[in-house]
Parts: sequence; structure tokens; C-alpha cells
Amino acid sequence: MVTGNTISPTPVSPLSDAVTINGSGITASKVSVAAGNTQGVTFYAGNFGGSFLSTMGNNLFDGSGTNGAWTIATGDGNDTINGTNGTNNIRAGDGNNVINLGAGANFVSSEGQDTITGVENASDTVTILGGNSIVSLKSNSLVVDSALSGSQISVGINSTVFGGTGSTVNFTSQTGSIVGAVGDTISAAGNLQVTHGTDQSISVSGALQFISGTGNTSINAGLGTIWGANDLRATVNTKGLALFTANQPSTTGSQYIDASSSAGTLEAWTGAGNNTIIGTSGSDHFVFGTQFENSNGNSYATVTGGSGAANTFGVLNGHNGGDITITDFGSAAGNMFFMYNYKPADADKAIADLLATATISGGNTTLQLDNNMKVTFLGVTDLKASNFTIS
Repeated sequence: MVTGNTISPTPVSPLSDAVTINGSGITASKVSVAAGNTQGVTFYAGNFGGSFLSTMGNNLFDGSGTNGAWTIATGDGNDTINGTNGTNNIRAGDGNNVINLGAGANFVSSEGQDTITGVENASDTVTILGGNSIVSLKSNSLVVDSALSGSQISVGINSTVFGGTGSTVNFTSQTGSIVGAVGDTISAAGNLQVTHGTDQSISVSGALQFISGTGNTSINAGLGTIWGANDLRATVNTKGLALFTANQPSTTGSQYIDASSSAGTLEAWTGAGNNTIIGTSGSDHFVFGTQFENSNGNSYATVTGGSGAANTFGVLNGHNGGDITITDFGSAAGNMFFMYNYKPADADKAIADLLATATISGGNTTLQLDNNMKVTFLGVTDLKASNFTIS
């Protein structure tokens, strides 16, 4: 079915009038519509499938309530597409398009500044190419945000978002994941996994898994597990425990974690490279020089425990070498330095031998641990055996 201009055998001017085609009574199993009307085409689909191609004008494709499988492509007009409950492959052009998806399997390529809305009991895959779009989908959705300008994206439970540059992404239900976003503002009503992003602002009501993220990052979460990567600079605020491990493969660069404004507590495991860790006002736990698979090397860490509850600082037997600085060991009563899994025959003697390595300079004390690790306690000149446990 062709309406408007043709290209064979001789090109003619496009049809200037709007055209309406009501296909509800068509009994064929498959229909192809090619339109070239400057004023656009309105097409009402029946319970059959096919293809709809329009090269110009503002068009309406309406498959609401039908079950056919359609391939739909439009030009640069401002088009409205109401998908069927079947399988829809939709490529919308550069206009401001409105795309309402049905309860089928939908594959959308958005080239314009589009408003895309999905429903439950559908399987929606949306690729954003044009940016500045509004995408509101439900459960089990997949969004590939390939645009260089941000969009507003909302998805339901068990959904995934890939990419994004400056987008606002909201996960409205219990679980979701986002991968490779740049400069996105991300929120989630439940639990969320964030992987390989940079310069993100993240707010999660439940538990956050933050994997291999980098850049200037803001994290607010109920609970948080942060697997660090090179050049991560994060502010962390959790209601409960935040766990930081500097352990992604080949991670030997700088990492910075500031949890000073957190309402919860921090457990931090430093690794190779330069780590700066600022704890909470709660009771925090710091482990230095941890050996991580595929990311080993000397650990250079500067750690601030916080002036509230007592903190624990220390190493596990078999730790890497390095140079550790504790900036405020004397600021909280009950701060403790531990050495675990050493199993000394005489723990008191082991502590005495450790204190015998002390050098005091400029109001600071430095101890020499095994495996070529030094630990400096800033502002402390009176370390005592009661400050240590070796077990």
C-alpha cells in the first residue's frame, strides 16, 4: 500500500494532503504501508502485522489493542506511535515523537527528542540516540543510552540501563542495574548495582553495589559495598555499614573515600597504590596492605578514623608492604591497632618487640611492621601496649 510520492517509474511531488487509512477491516495477514505525505498519514492497524514507513510529515500509527507484529520507521516529523501488543520494531526519526508501547516485545531506536512510555507485562528494549528524551518504562526493561545529551529515564524492577551522559535515571522498584554511565544522576527505591561509571551522583534507599566506578562520585545509600577503581574520588553517606575494598584488577592508582558525613559506619580495606580514607563518627574498621588477586603492590594509605567512637586499624598476616599514616589515632578513646592471624607464642612479647621499633620525630611515632611496612601515628608520642593487639 503506497500513499503520497513515488520514485518509480518517474518521481512526482509528495502528496500535500493528510491521509487517514483505517486498516481495522483488513483481513490480510500482513500489510506494508509506504507513505510520503507532507501533511502526514494516520494509520489504524487491525489484528495483522506488517511494516509502516513514512518519510515526511507528522504521522500517527495506532496499533492500540491489536496483536500484530510491526516494523515502524518514520522521518523527521513529530510522530505519534501507539504500539501493538505484539512484537514492535520502531525507529523514530529526528522529530519530537510520542511513542506509547503495548504489552508485547518492543524494540525502539529513538533518534529524536522523544517521550516513550511502556506498560507492565511487556519486554521493552530502548536505544536512545538523540538524547533529551523522556523514557518511562516498567519491569524487565533495557535502556541503552548512547546519546551525548542527557535524558530522563525511569524503569521498574529487574531493569538495566547501559551508558548515559548527563542523564537522570530513576529505578522505581526493588532491584536494578546501571553500567557505564558518565555524569548521571541516579536514584533507586530499592537495591541497585552500579558498574563502570564515572562522575556519578547516586542515591539508593536500599543496598548499593558500586563496582569499578571512577571520578568524582557522590554516594548516598542505606548500605553500600564499594569495589574501588583507579582515580575514584567518592563521598559516602550510608545509614548502615559501608564496605570499601580497593581490589579491582590492576588497580594501583589513587583512590579517595570520604565518609565523614555518613550516619553509618565504614569498613575499609586498602590495597596497592595511594588510598586516602576518611572515616565516620561511628566505630570504623581499617585493614591496610591487603593482598588482592591481580592487584598487588605496596600500599600507601592516609587514614582518618574520626573523633567519635573508637576505631580499629591494622593488618592481616601476609599483608603487602607500604607506608601507612593514621592522622588521628589519639583523637578517640579506645582506638586500637591490630595484627591478626599472627598467632604469636607470647602476645605480650610480640607487642613489646613492635613498640621497640618506634621512632619519634616531630611529634609523630613510626613503627616498623613485618613485610617492609611502616605505620606512622600523627600527633602521638606515647603509644602503649594497651593500644595494640596481636593474635
